[in-house]
Amino acid sequence: MSSYKNPTGGYWAPGASEYRAAQSGASAPRMEAPGAEKGYDRLEAPAVQETRNSYPPVSDYKVEPETNKEYFRGEVRECLPANPTHSEQHSTVVGVLRAYAKPGYTVDIDLLTRQDEHNNFASDVCLRQRGIDPATEDRYLEEVAVEIKATQRAGDLKERARLMAQRGVRRVFAISVKGDKAGDNLVAGPLLEWQPERDDWKTWSEDELLDDPCLTGALRVGALLDAVQAEKAIVNAVIESGHPDMVKYGDEREQRGIDVGTRKALLRLMQARGLRLDASAKTRIEACTNEDIMNRWIDRAATANEIADIFDDA
Repeated sequence: MSSYKNPTGGYWAPGASEYRAAQSGASAPRMEAPGAEKGYDRLEAPAVQETRNSYPPVSDYKVEPETNKEYFRGEVRECLPANPTHSEQHSTVVGVLRAYAKPGYTVDIDLLTRQDEHNNFASDVCLRQRGIDPATEDRYLEEVAVEIKATQRAGDLKERARLMAQRGVRRVFAISVKGDKAGDNLVAGPLLEWQPERDDWKTWSEDELLDDPCLTGALRVGALLDAVQAEKAIVNAVIESGHPDMVKYGDEREQRGIDVGTRKALLRLMQARGLRLDASAKTRIEACTNEDIMNRWIDRAATANEIADIFDDA
């Protein structure tokens, strides 16, 4: 018998009993649970009693993970694959959040979460703490979730945001996207954030800075909407990460910049004074990596009558 593990104990097949009830004409809603027709069955029902302050574990699935199903408003629905516009914006958001995720946090795509007794669906992108939550002995609930709206109905999007916020997700965002069939001419935005106290969305402008405990620093909102801004934000995040390799690279880049600038200054001074640069002198200047020596050559070039006067006793 095919089944998978319930974190609260035992094994069961999601929705199998509801599926059979629907087929037999019972009053339960029709549940086309994946695998029910293959003989999946519930061996031990999860002992979870939903109350105002108690929810099923996040991994207490009503539909089987890794299928194209979700459980929304008490019904199993098919989750359709993304179109090019949606998927491209999806990758932009993932790249930026991964670059800005604070150590100890991970970025997930389409992570299936049990929202409440009647809802089990995934956000497009989310940030959550790594590891196991000792309070639930399950993975940590996502703290930040992002929904990308290409064809999704506004009412469904609001309902999903409301459910995630009630479940305990600290911040829920949404991004609308439009584009042609190939995913070109993509237009994304604005960035919306769900406001539970207003039961509505707040609109962020592209120039505002988004800060959150999950992130290593403030993130410009435009980076989540535009691929070019996203690339710049990712580069800045990597440079600011403090990784030893990046520090070394920055030091080497700065030194190369000093060397190039100093060489150019010496060559321009020599040209201005009419000092002929032969092959030997050019090779010597290009090979020099000592800034003090280079500066000494510049000082000598200011008064030298011949090339040899610059390099004597160097």
